[in-house]
Amino acid sequence: MFERLEPDTRRAVIRAAYDEAQGLGSSTLEAEHLLLAVAADPGTAAGRLLVESGLDHDGLVAALDLETERSLAAVGVALSDFGLAGRPVATRRKAGFATSAKQSLARSVGLASGRGERTLSPVHLLVGILRGEIGTVPRALAAAGVDRVELIGRAELLLER
Repeated sequence: MFERLEPDTRRAVIRAAYDEAQGLGSSTLEAEHLLLAVAADPGTAAGRLLVESGLDHDGLVAALDLETERSLAAVGVALSDFGLAGRPVATRRKAGFATSAKQSLARSVGLASGRGERTLSPVHLLVGILRGEIGTVPRALAAAGVDRVELIGRAELLLER
């Protein structure tokens, strides 16, 4: 599947997603790490779209933090009860791909294939991530007040250019 990625996408986005996962102390690379990596590069059309939608890298981190807090609160856990010092310690080994990341990539490949395109750009990857209907990413977008369906439509318009 990685061979389908444009070389710049593979280098920039996938490696950055690994760095995001590691920096957040995650043992797996999730869809949210892919999204953080896309948001970290406002030089791409996908990154610009996220910034225009109020989801620059810092805004996305804040939305993910809010999603975590809300999810824990839903089961009666308050982060403030634990006095956590901050972000988890980075892991040293390379994170494996979690199901959410694999599904995001599979959706991206399906999108490109359906359009007769042989390579994936950051926009294909963004659409693949955003089309996930369950999980952390859609909950974080909702927490940030972002209309996921509208954002998908705007991203798909970028593919028409």
